[in-house]
Amino acid sequence: MSVRRLLAAAAAPLLGGFGLATPAAAYALVQPAATSAYTLTAGRLWSLVAALLGLAGAVIGGLALARSRRTG
Repeated sequence: MSVRRLLAAAAAPLLGGFGLATPAAAYALVQPAATSAYTLTAGRLWSLVAALLGLAGAVIGGLALARSRRTG
């Protein structure tokens, strides 16, 4: 057995164990202890900004379309 395979075989259980623990640890870090349903988190803030930008783009597009049909 080569040294490379021996090292890979020894490292696999360690990496696998950490790999299985990572999602649970990440979930615990993301979720604060006491959050209300109405708190404005970073994810909700970015989705609100995206929705407002989308709405503004639709309004500007509609105005541009109405203007192009009026002149042409």
